[in-house]
Amino acid sequence: MSLPLTTYDAIVVGAGPAGSHVAYLLARTGRRVAILDKQRFPRDKVCGGGLSRKSIALLDVDITPVVHNWITGAFLTFQNRSAVIKDLHFAAACTVLRDEFDQMLLTRACDAGAHFFGETTFFDLHEHGAGVTAITSRGEFTGRRLFAADGVGSAVRTKVFGKRLVSYAPVLEALVDVPDAALQSFGDRAVFDFGGMPKGYGWIFPKRDHLNVGIYSPFGGTALRQHLRGFIDRYPALRRPRRIEYRGCAIPLRNEAGVYERGPVVLLGDAAGLAESVFGEGIYFALKSAALAAQAESARDSGAHSVPYTQLLRHELLPELRAAKLLAEGLFTFQEFTFRHAVCNDRINQFFAGLITGDTGYRECLRKTVLAAPMWISRSAPSSNVVIATALDHVVNVEPEQITRATYCRWRG
Repeated sequence: MSLPLTTYDAIVVGAGPAGSHVAYLLARTGRRVAILDKQRFPRDKVCGGGLSRKSIALLDVDITPVVHNWITGAFLTFQNRSAVIKDLHFAAACTVLRDEFDQMLLTRACDAGAHFFGETTFFDLHEHGAGVTAITSRGEFTGRRLFAADGVGSAVRTKVFGKRLVSYAPVLEALVDVPDAALQSFGDRAVFDFGGMPKGYGWIFPKRDHLNVGIYSPFGGTALRQHLRGFIDRYPALRRPRRIEYRGCAIPLRNEAGVYERGPVVLLGDAAGLAESVFGEGIYFALKSAALAAQAESARDSGAHSVPYTQLLRHELLPELRAAKLLAEGLFTFQEFTFRHAVCNDRINQFFAGLITGDTGYRECLRKTVLAAPMWISRSAPSSNVVIATALDHVVNVEPEQITRATYCRWRG
């Protein structure tokens, strides 16, 4: 069993994307960093496994070894009754398995000099003049700062900030093992169904050997298993799976008190309640919060003019999350209307695509969508260069070249 050193510059609790990324950024500058996680790595993680291009851009590492599919297009649909095919000339995202992706980030942090302590459960902490000491199942770890990156059910957050700091929305996903022909029929496209569940959406993400299928609503919801089964039943490619495994988790959408640090303790990613409301994406905000925390730490140590971590969040991330909340409320409150008038409008469609690629921010998307509202609300049909299909039944069972523009729109951004 590895034993902790006497003291560290930083203690990181949680070895997911936020924890491993902040550990890497700090360790590569020569700081002594300890990463603690209650699980042995690699470990499985409930997650859709969609990694946006803007998330990839934050990492100075080649992620190709862990990519299952590069996503260059999408089927945008409403309950599989009508659909738009959206293709790009580049990969807007990719799909990964979280055990592989998280292990890659952890390995990178350790290669930079961080020390990893797996199967180490956090129990408590106490602050003192020199910093903070974490009390764990492996003993005590003392450091100048403690970064809580232990996820949606953060034990550190509960100890320091209480139980009700972060509010959540439930998510239910299914790992669906389908025949090879059904799997290959999706190609490099994901499915976004804007009527996948009441006041929410459903997704289908292709992996190497299975499909990740799930539903989410920023408003929460009940009877998720029933809604997910109904969503699956709408798609012929999913109706005869060889195996299906249901898994649930929660998306932390709001930090109710707006508190992200206290003394030497800093909250990152899911532990801080930093996920966006439109797609329920958390990985980008986990990585970005880690980058901002490392930036604040470096400025503080250098003696230069420093901006506190919370202030960086309020300037760069929190306005985006507020805009995302407003976008999600508008998009999912009137699902069919916004699908036909906004999602099927090529100009509005472009704004929302930019949220995934990073070409558009949530504030910009909200502003442009509102400014364009008179145009897209007044149209009872899609834009002239968008054709609506009746269903995806004939799409996810044929080769892409068999799809004709007379029936489906292939919109290239």
